[in-house]
Amino acid sequence: MIRRKLTVLVMCIMSLNLVACSNTDNTQISKKQIEENTVSSEINKEQDLFDKAVIIANDEIANVKITGKEKVTPENSIGYSFSISNKSNKKIAFYMKNITINGNEQKTSLDENLKMTLEPNTDFSTQIKVLNIESLDELKNAKGTFCIEVNDNVNEYKFEIE
Repeated sequence: MIRRKLTVLVMCIMSLNLVACSNTDNTQISKKQIEENTVSSEINKEQDLFDKAVIIANDEIANVKITGKEKVTPENSIGYSFSISNKSNKKIAFYMKNITINGNEQKTSLDENLKMTLEPNTDFSTQIKVLNIESLDELKNAKGTFCIEVNDNVNEYKFEIE
């Protein structure tokens, strides 16, 4: 019994020593330090939705539409809100080519070199980022060709967005 009491007494003394020897200045981080060293994980989206979606394709292969313009920060990605539904029972690949904005040729995040694929009977939505555009106001009078590949056959759909 005495041995247990001594053990408890020694543990209490050791605990008090640890608390007394700790330095709170080195272990606490100020709120300002946290804010300065934290990368914002907030994603802000500025959208300009169209009154009526622009239908690029709607056939037995796919339904493709543009629903508006959007700017996503922090990376300042500017482009069109886009959705595609693969209505076929085959895997498809899709991309855009010959894109012009206000008469100027443009590159997008969905060009011929960056084809995307979509499994059968699947829906997908994303942003088609237009490179070298700095504001939503610049994003107008778009023309181009949307391409869908199915088994080495390419279907082309011309489009215009005011």
